[in-house]
Amino acid sequence: MALKDQIGSFCWWSLMTTDVEKANDFYQKLFDWTLGELEIPGEDNTTIYTASKGGFGNPVPLEKDFPAPSHWIPFITVENVDQTCEQVEGKGGKVCVPAVDIPTVGRTAVITDPAGAAFHLFTPEDKESDLYMISNGPGEVCWMELMVDDPTPLLPFYADLFGWKFSDPMPMNGGEYTSFDVNGESAGGFLKRPPNVPAMPPVWMNYFAVDSVDAGAEKAAGLGGKIVMPKTEIPETGYFSLIEDPTGAMSYLFEMTS
Repeated sequence: MALKDQIGSFCWWSLMTTDVEKANDFYQKLFDWTLGELEIPGEDNTTIYTASKGGFGNPVPLEKDFPAPSHWIPFITVENVDQTCEQVEGKGGKVCVPAVDIPTVGRTAVITDPAGAAFHLFTPEDKESDLYMISNGPGEVCWMELMVDDPTPLLPFYADLFGWKFSDPMPMNGGEYTSFDVNGESAGGFLKRPPNVPAMPPVWMNYFAVDSVDAGAEKAAGLGGKIVMPKTEIPETGYFSLIEDPTGAMSYLFEMTS
């Protein structure tokens, strides 16, 4: 598939973690991921997380003085990283890490949206590969979500940069939910922070597909993780639970029922 047809796709996720070895062991056992290695000329080999659709992520060690806990950060496909960086600040975002090449892989930069949520821009060296990595297989990222005080100012930012299409907001848990499509595929949503949820820095959150939230959460806890939010129902859709890995990174488990 040509790159121009995949702009705005979530194509990769990096786990920024304080303990790579501990994190790798946790996720490999929790999701049965395959852990391989990618050789990058001039750099150390990188561990690659692989589920049924293929390689989709990697761990990155955090420096001890990094001002944030362990977390996942997504990569979003663009046709030209440098040109997109030039557009970002005019639309209310910021370039946090300027564009840099990853030898044999592609070019990337880290930006924040107008609310402060961070993500990578990415242009691959292979312009014909399948870049849309949202999928429903076991252990795969099946949904992306951003909770903010007010999603409304963010919609034109993402629509202009990536061509995302947004649904009308619908009530959810005391807030509002706005879903979006990427090139015709459902990919995620923006949640307006409900009144009973404390204010917090916005961050893109992964939902990992599992056959059973109950079994997945129990297994995560047994592997040294924490259940931050117990099993919760999304009517006519499925169940989710928020977990924290042993290094502090949070993500959701999701069980589809419809």
